[in-house]
Amino acid sequence: MEKGLDQFRQEVERLRAGRKGGSGPFPEPLRAFAVRYLAHALEKGDTVKAVVERLGVSEPTLQAWRRGQTPGSKKTPRSEPRAEPLLPVVVHPPKPRAASPVATTFAVVSPQGWRVEGLGLEEAAQLLRRLAC
Repeated sequence: MEKGLDQFRQEVERLRAGRKGGSGPFPEPLRAFAVRYLAHALEKGDTVKAVVERLGVSEPTLQAWRRGQTPGSKKTPRSEPRAEPLLPVVVHPPKPRAASPVATTFAVVSPQGWRVEGLGLEEAAQLLRRLAC
């Protein structure tokens, strides 16, 4: 088991070489060895902390491997993938649009700059006549 531990540590160092923040994903054989080594060491009375120090990996990483989690997963794998239920979809034909209402109010600007808004055409013309614009 100690020879395997030396090989494991060398592989960990190789994976971490040239990286700033830890290592890349560990291959399955390395993860399996670490879990077997942890189980063997715990049977002999070692602590998880001592095993983590010997292996050179973090305790959360080792515990995740022990639970069967793989890199990038947050939950333990399931035996079957869970399918999302399908929802019925009803397609309705588009509703016919009503004709746009014709504008019944206007904005009229006189040559002198008077602006009249909100009145109908007849009312606006009558107002402008009264103002003698």
